[in-house]
Amino acid sequence: MHTPPALHDLSPAAARLCLEVERFCLRELRLPRGAHLLLALSGGADSTALALILRVLAPRLDLTLQALSVNHGLRPEAEEDAACALTACRRLGIPCAVRRADVRALAAAEGLGLEDAGRRARYALLEEERGALGADFIALGHHAGDVSEDVLLRLTRGTGWPALGGMAARDDRRRLLRPLLGMAPQALRTLLEECGFAWCEDASNQSRCFKRNRLRLDVLPLLREENPSLDRTLHDLWRLARLDEEYWDATLKAALRAHPWVEDSAAQSLTLPRPLLAALPPAARLRLYLLAVQRLCAGGTADNEGDAPRAAVHGQARARTLLALDEALSAGRGNTRFKLPGGVEAYLKGGCVVFGPKGSR
Repeated sequence: MHTPPALHDLSPAAARLCLEVERFCLRELRLPRGAHLLLALSGGADSTALALILRVLAPRLDLTLQALSVNHGLRPEAEEDAACALTACRRLGIPCAVRRADVRALAAAEGLGLEDAGRRARYALLEEERGALGADFIALGHHAGDVSEDVLLRLTRGTGWPALGGMAARDDRRRLLRPLLGMAPQALRTLLEECGFAWCEDASNQSRCFKRNRLRLDVLPLLREENPSLDRTLHDLWRLARLDEEYWDATLKAALRAHPWVEDSAAQSLTLPRPLLAALPPAARLRLYLLAVQRLCAGGTADNEGDAPRAAVHGQARARTLLALDEALSAGRGNTRFKLPGGVEAYLKGGCVVFGPKGSR
């Protein structure tokens, strides 16, 4: 029976890394002491380091930890990966379950790529397990290198600011936390080696069939040659994006309190009234248009403070289309319809902007 490592058992460098994660959890994630976390474990280095670090911090933060490993059934090594996750959890004294997902069947049924289908299946099982356990959040092992990849992915998709800054550290709608987002991947591996923890390498991470892998293996090394501090630079961009995101969220909530948008559930439409639009500068209106698209694509309830679920909108609402919509509003043109992601269209009516299903009027 192994004894889980304590902070005082670690080298100074390893202890500092764990304390950096603690500060990130308290300041950036606003993680409450006494939280119950479900850890998403793959058996790889990142999620194994997540489990190790949070176990070290658990007594300090009064954390309750449980874990789930999802077997996607896509690779012969999947059973070995799950076994690696279970072994690490046994050493750390963290209860761990393994769930299976039929990713190929989901991909075929929904017309998705394997990567997208695997992501959807994984998050669905994690949320199901979180609910069953009564956990407060799902903790993921994304690190600073993943932020760099994500920024480039979003750039290639045409994502606007501040979403271009990369993934959120805390996602309250999906109950997700990313405690390692400021940590360099090599530092995490060094910690595992020091503590004698093994991990599994996912061979699919070397496949150039996936765009994320091509960016990580081919594009990012070239950019790092031009700027050896690229990951630190992109992490600074991430921090600026979070500050701007907070500002725009507060701005839109205040605007919607003053002039609420109008929803027609029967027509599945959403109208931004003239007083709301007239009170906002173009930068705020563009973000409001995107919020309306997200609201309709999510299909859930939302209030008039802009708390629309941040669902994927089946592609990015391209900046060119949103800019054209705002130009039409400023010019008073009302005869043009603008096609947006998720089968949503927008048109002008009496100084208002109406969003609804394609072909509606």
